[in-house]
Amino acid sequence: MSNRYFYKNLPEFTNLNEISKKEHYENLPDDWYIIATDIKGSTKAIEQGKYKDVNMVGALTIISILNLDLTLDLPFVFGGDGAFVIIPHMILENSKQALLAIQKISKDSYSLHLRIAILPVKDIYSDGKLILITKYKVSKDYSQAIIKGGGLEYCDELLKQSERYEIKDSIDEKFEVNLEGLECRWKAIPSPKDETLSILIKTDDDNYYTSILENLERILGDTYKRHPILKENLNLSYSNKELNTEASIYKMTFISKWFLKLKLKFINLLGNILIKLQIGQWGNYKDRIVSTTDTEKFDDMLRLIVSSDYNQTKQLEEYLQKEYTNNKLFYGIHKSDSSLMTCLIFERHGKHIHFVDASDGGYAMAAKMYKKQLIKRNN
Repeated sequence: MSNRYFYKNLPEFTNLNEISKKEHYENLPDDWYIIATDIKGSTKAIEQGKYKDVNMVGALTIISILNLDLTLDLPFVFGGDGAFVIIPHMILENSKQALLAIQKISKDSYSLHLRIAILPVKDIYSDGKLILITKYKVSKDYSQAIIKGGGLEYCDELLKQSERYEIKDSIDEKFEVNLEGLECRWKAIPSPKDETLSILIKTDDDNYYTSILENLERILGDTYKRHPILKENLNLSYSNKELNTEASIYKMTFISKWFLKLKLKFINLLGNILIKLQIGQWGNYKDRIVSTTDTEKFDDMLRLIVSSDYNQTKQLEEYLQKEYTNNKLFYGIHKSDSSLMTCLIFERHGKHIHFVDASDGGYAMAAKMYKKQLIKRNN
């Protein structure tokens, strides 16, 4: 059996522009497993205004697995309407139960159908795909998985096109899924510039990503200048509609949900007071949030949430369209005026992870454009 702490012990790199460097990567052990989830009909749900619910279900998948064993450090990718989590064998059975529980919550609380599958890494390797993994240190409080080799993309295809790896176990009524730490209490975050963009970029030449990132920096500025979140724009919500997404996880009746939302409003009020008065470590709480967001990541494609002014957006679209026309890449882009954030809080003043997607569909809507380009090119 491979080391359960394989990922935890991986060395880290600190410059996203180095994602093409082979020396950063190691092969994922072949006795690990890939959890793949996806919301069926997510585009339609988003068009109906349920994009916050869609994001929440994607985050639920991740937190339910991470909470199974907090001594582990597990790689994961949040994709907006789904997720990947990579696990060692020792939590396989509990992972199945956790996913079945989330599938039920997805259906009962949000009327969304969550597809769930667990795929053995050895099967992916047998089918000729690779899963190469490394760690990108975003800040002192947050590192994220960077994955390439085509393996995750292949897992996504199998999830959507085959029932071979679908979880069909019965729910163990004694199993209690642990969702502690999952929060969704911030208002939609206005863009620091004119727009918040969701961008997907895929090229067949791994080494070309360095050039792409350099051009993105030329057009949009570095990771700090293009960051979609300013701490000044972070505001806790007191809206029943916005807090309903989190409240729906735990409570089903109108009355119980109303009381829970009242509790969340009180917690937010207390949080606002502590932050404004800069009591203890609360004075830099918003800084910690900004530094632990997953706004730029890579899992066989670049996924970015960035801020842009209208002129930058025009330059970016011209650059991407030129590269697409020259058969250098495929891309999808979606424009919004704000972003949404779903938070995993493991230590209030320590380990945080904040999943960010643009409002009005974000990654899922950018994927529509990306898929159209693939279909057009293949035809």
